[in-house]
Amino acid sequence: MKRWSGIRKAKVADVLLVLTFLSSPFLFRGRFGMMLFCAAVVLLLIIRRIDFSKRVRLRKTLWAGSLLIVLSFAVVESFVVSQMGADEAETSGADTVVILGSGLKGFEVSLTLQQRLDAGLAYVSGKKDITVVVSGGQGPGENVPEAVAMRDYLVKKGIAENRILLESRSTSTLENLRFTKAVLKEKGIHDPKILIVTSDYHMYRAKLLAKREGYEAYGLSSPSPAHLKPINMIREYFAMIKTWVS
Repeated sequence: MKRWSGIRKAKVADVLLVLTFLSSPFLFRGRFGMMLFCAAVVLLLIIRRIDFSKRVRLRKTLWAGSLLIVLSFAVVESFVVSQMGADEAETSGADTVVILGSGLKGFEVSLTLQQRLDAGLAYVSGKKDITVVVSGGQGPGENVPEAVAMRDYLVKKGIAENRILLESRSTSTLENLRFTKAVLKEKGIHDPKILIVTSDYHMYRAKLLAKREGYEAYGLSSPSPAHLKPINMIREYFAMIKTWVS
């Protein structure tokens, strides 16, 4: 009787997991968050089918792999956290401010992007001689390139349009920085000393890639939405691994 009860409970748990998996597109609007959640559900379904009492070697391998992931996550996130409060605006002597894009909702800037723009705005408003580059291409669900919406936002806040340069082709952080360099060269600006404005969780990787691209780069971190912080930190873990191995 107990055995049948246990089997029934296991089946109920599996059904709940499957239903949660199917409902994930409605629970998680972000593509990365949905993919991560779906992968976790599938993994749980697979693990529940394995009799680990008969597969000792597999159990040890999974424990070792889990420990490795936890340790690597702690190491990577320590680097990420080290730049979350970066504020080198006043000490950098930068001649160019580069604000990195972070998604639109149609024509409107996302909350994360607004926070980046506001952080850059607070600095460039009092520095009339500094060039501002807004960097970001057009992705799914965006009616215009991110750079266009970013420029419009800054202009509405009082920044002269002739101070703003657009880089509107990029789809990644690396392209943000690489294409920005090309835009600056077209304007006769070579070897710029740049101040990168981006979200706190994104700053370490942005500066790392900027230095790889040959910039003298400094950072000004913006806050990021608290409710998105966990998923952003997890996504940054995978992005950092990709950056280090590429």
